[in-house]
Order: sequence, then structure tokens, then C-alpha cells
Amino acid sequence: MYEFSIIIPHYNDAQNLRRCLSSIPQREDIQIIVVDDNSDPTKVDFDHFLGVDDPRVSVIFSKGKEGKGPGFARNKGMEMAVGKWILFSDSDDYFTPKLNEALDLYKDDDSDIVFFKANKQSEEGVVTPYAMVNDAIDEARCLGFGDAITYGVPCPWGKLIKKEFLLKNKIRYQQIIGGDDIFFSVKMAIALKKYILSDLTICCIVDRAGSLTRNNQWQIFYSYVRACCDAYKLMKPLAKEKMASLWTSAWWGFLWAENKWRALMATPRIFGAMGFISALRCLKKGLKVGAWDWKNREK
Repeated sequence: MYEFSIIIPHYNDAQNLRRCLSSIPQREDIQIIVVDDNSDPTKVDFDHFLGVDDPRVSVIFSKGKEGKGPGFARNKGMEMAVGKWILFSDSDDYFTPKLNEALDLYKDDDSDIVFFKANKQSEEGVVTPYAMVNDAIDEARCLGFGDAITYGVPCPWGKLIKKEFLLKNKIRYQQIIGGDDIFFSVKMAIALKKYILSDLTICCIVDRAGSLTRNNQWQIFYSYVRACCDAYKLMKPLAKEKMASLWTSAWWGFLWAENKWRALMATPRIFGAMGFISALRCLKKGLKVGAWDWKNREK
């Protein structure tokens, strides 16, 4: 019986997917689900797709005229998951040897979520602690409540999440081209009752050209802004909207730094979600965020 289900969305990234799969411990209690989001057959060998010959791996092919995005892939993976715990990983990231220890340590825990620390690998291959995530865990532990990590770091990876918790609270990803994990993470934070802040580092996030967060297409960044606005509306009644405001400022600021008209495209959505005065304050913050700062946003 599987105790853990690891869900990995994949798109045109077979080489990195190989590294990700090889970093997963060889254990009988791990189910691996790879969801291919309509990769290009000129870039991916579908006749010898990674994992199809591995009994631990379930491969789902989403075919159509175009990809449906990582949110769709992750939702599809959750539908197939049978483990008590769910972990998410992007195909270009990989796990550390500490994952094996973490699975043994928390397998029978009654928490909803276990938050882990992470490493980050630069394009040059240099691996360092991921400051944004690790500092948030330390801050949450110091303050005695988890807002810094539960609301402050909206990412799908680096967490052990109870499948029952997701089902009970009807938590799924938005099916949008960018920022699908923001609304998902906020809904988890709102529903969260019991959690653990672990010092174990279980994954390494790879910063590379071509990744979704490094893509400069304005439609993708606009999608991130929209997701932040949705999160803002969800968090405002709980007096948690400050973090969503900071996310929106950062994305809006990047759009402005790259090309001013792109930021204007997001303005109606922001004004509608935040109100006129709040949106103007958000814009003021956003104008201070240049592309050079954005690339180092976790620092």
C-alpha cells in the first residue's frame, strides 16, 4: 500500500525529469505520478517516455492542441493519488537524500501539512539554502504562528500534505497559465489546523532560463497578477491581505519594469480586487520593483 504520492507535472523537460525521478528513494510505499502536459514530440521521445517501465510510476498523457498548464497537471495527479500523503515537485527540481528520513519521520503524524526547508541551485550549478523559504520557516517558529510560511510562501513544493485534508476542504489548483499555486496555497493556509515546521531540507529548486517564473511573456505575468488578486480577495476578510498585496506589487512592478503597457493590462483586475486606494499604494510599491530586483526576490 502506498503511503506517499509524488506528483510531477512535465512539459518538454525529459532530461531534468530523469534527474528528478532518480532522486526519489527506492521505496515500496511511494507512488510516483508524472503528468505530461502535451509535450512536443520533437523534444520528447514518447516511445520511450521516462517512467513507463517503472511499476512505481504512473504516467498520464494530456494530449490536445496545446498544453493545459501546471494547475491542470497537478489536479490530474491528485485524482490518481492513492497515498495518505501528497508531495508536489516540478520536473526540473529534485529531492535531497533527506527525503527518505523525512518520510520515515512523519509517515504516521496526524498533522495536515509538514513544511520543509529547501535548497536552490543557480544556473551555474551552485547550490545554496533557499533563503525565502528557510527564513519564513524560522520566522514562523520564532513568532509562534505560521503566517510567514503558510501565507507568505505560496509554492507547491517542499510540503507533505495530507490527501484527506485536500479532499475535505476541496482544495485544487487554478487552471491558469501562471500562478496556479498561489490560490491553492492560500486555501490550504486558511483551512490549516495542525502543521509541523521541519528543519529537514528535502528538495532543491533549480533556477533556470525557460522556467515558468522566468518566462517574460506578458500573458504569464498577467496570470500571476490575476492569481494574486484572487488570493487578496480570499485573504482580506481574514486580515491577511498584506502578503497578497506584496505579491501583487512585485508582479505588477515587474510588468512595469519590463514594459509599462503590460502593467496597465493588469490594472482593472487589481483595482477591482483591492479597491482604488489600496491599488494605488500597491502600484507605488510595485514601481520600486525592477527586473534586477525581481530575479533576486527570494533574498
